[in-house]
Amino acid sequence: MKEIRLTPKRREALGQLGINSTEDLLNYFPYRYEKLEFLDYHKWTVNSRVIVEGKVFSRPKMFRFGSRKSVLHFELGNDQDVFRISVFNQPWYKTLQIGDHLTVVGKYEGGNKIVASQTTKDDMASLLGITPVYSIKDKIKPKTFRSLMQQALEENQGQIEEFLPVSLRSRYGFTDRYSALWAVHFPTDEASLQKGIDLLKYEEFFRFHCAMLQRRGAYRESDKRFAKEFDARKIREFADKLPFELTDDQKSAVNDIIKDLRASYRMARLLQGDVGCGKTVVAFIAMYAVYLAGGQSCMMAPTEILAKQHYANMVRMFAGYDVHIDLLYSGLSAREKRAALERIASGETDFVIGTHALFQNDVEFRNLELIITDEQHRFGVRQRQLLQDKGAYADMLLMSATPIPRTLATSLYGDLDVTTITQTPNASKKITTTLIKKNSFMAIVKQIEKLLDEGNQMYVVCAAIESGSDLTARNVTDVYHNLRTYFDGRYKVGLLHGQMDEEHKDAVQEGFRNHEYDILVATTVIEVGVDVKDANIMVIYDANRFGLSQLHQLRGRIGRGEKEGYCYLLTDSRDEEALKRLQVIVENTDGFKISYYDLKLRGPGDILGYRQSGLPSFNLGNVVDDAAIMSAARKDAQEIMAHLDEPENEKIRKYLDGINANESVYVD
Repeated sequence: MKEIRLTPKRREALGQLGINSTEDLLNYFPYRYEKLEFLDYHKWTVNSRVIVEGKVFSRPKMFRFGSRKSVLHFELGNDQDVFRISVFNQPWYKTLQIGDHLTVVGKYEGGNKIVASQTTKDDMASLLGITPVYSIKDKIKPKTFRSLMQQALEENQGQIEEFLPVSLRSRYGFTDRYSALWAVHFPTDEASLQKGIDLLKYEEFFRFHCAMLQRRGAYRESDKRFAKEFDARKIREFADKLPFELTDDQKSAVNDIIKDLRASYRMARLLQGDVGCGKTVVAFIAMYAVYLAGGQSCMMAPTEILAKQHYANMVRMFAGYDVHIDLLYSGLSAREKRAALERIASGETDFVIGTHALFQNDVEFRNLELIITDEQHRFGVRQRQLLQDKGAYADMLLMSATPIPRTLATSLYGDLDVTTITQTPNASKKITTTLIKKNSFMAIVKQIEKLLDEGNQMYVVCAAIESGSDLTARNVTDVYHNLRTYFDGRYKVGLLHGQMDEEHKDAVQEGFRNHEYDILVATTVIEVGVDVKDANIMVIYDANRFGLSQLHQLRGRIGRGEKEGYCYLLTDSRDEEALKRLQVIVENTDGFKISYYDLKLRGPGDILGYRQSGLPSFNLGNVVDDAAIMSAARKDAQEIMAHLDEPENEKIRKYLDGINANESVYVD
């Protein structure tokens, strides 16, 4: 593909958008389209988007308000009428002269009043039709961006290679890739635009599934030293001695895993379920099965807090059993770490719970047969691979508390078998979630004081640790000091964030659990942490800054005892989409529904860890709205991968070879 010539300034601007080549530019798709048609003035309706062309009838008058805000009014006339135009926060329009030709696009407010969103001295015809809108964040002018896009397409006519084999393009009547790119970036009509979008969406999904299938095949075909042998009766005896009964879903999950452990292929399974569904117990049972077969197991958690909680639960659960458990994390003293490493290397240790410390070079296992990764989306593929290298024949179990419907999970996790737990061991206590359209604690202080006086404890969550470049977000440091000052000793306030050393964090967490603090001001470090039975209140500042799944995870920290939970989402945002998202949390406590909404709104990148997966991203396709296209692409990928050596699939082979050869696809 031919690279277009760019000035250093434009190259820098494009680079800030992640565009570093002509190919990147052509694959930088619009996030929406605006369709503008001329409509006679008498047919306009209030709040509709309109376009009008005319001459400036009056000199612009500017009024300032607030901090650096302004509105400018002038009249625009044509043969039909005279219109009163308002332009916000663009003071340079005061240079307009009476008689200047102008085309205005904006919202009609009735009474000949228009609030302008776009103006140009070009004729109206230049704005009519379908216009792509790009997320370019003021880095480069839209007109310049479109000009560069046109240049890239014109200079690469005949240079855009087809990726899909002829058989698939014929099956669906797809246009060629060059025409599809033209249609998406410079649409002339809705029919050709849709044809272009359909091809490019399908191609994204198809690439994704080919990569997934290759990864799955490579893992399944790799050696497994032996099918594990153990007495299933001992598994049942262990489960029967637990202080609670497993749910049917947990039993089914155990059966899935036991079947994999006994198979000749290596297990690659995802265990997904909502917060509190009992995934960890299932994982512990799997580790026990491997112990009975004579192997070692390890579980990697994303934070030391969670690793320590797993360790404490495991020690308690296996009390009375002849198993040796070690906890491995960066906070160990040199002496403690050396002793633990010796036990692990000798095989004395049966179970290892740890953090990123597990995949360091000095960690060696004697007989690692099962690797479990908790909160798997928090780790990059490269990190998981480093741990996988510790056990060349080990089975792999990934766990996720961001559950999605099974049919969707089967597509998105195409390289894994999926087990889903939908039941929760105990009926969850009710959590009432309230959206407060004010980013202020004072709006709810009376309710909070009443709940605290009843013996409840409270988490206060902030997005930032301290004030930085974004002065609009509340931070834990300021909120902590403000609450201490306001309550003046009436309630004890603690502070917790990720920049504290581990010893300090542990002390604060333990203090909160022991009710030494009534209020804990924290960052999202509490998203996974120790269970505190009296923590039944949560206040989340700037709730609009969090993803839905993350809000649900945070909310899962409260209501774990006998009392109801109360969650307050604070925000100053007036953005309709942001408020609509938060309303999803208010109305739903089902993690499956929330993850589904999150997938639809944000895609799998942030939610499922795909930004770190090394797999193709979806620029156009939406895994929820385009489920039918994704399903077809998955089926076709299975068909093509079975005949990958055929000549028409050469491009696909080269693409997959490129993924394997390029380490940079992994994000640590």
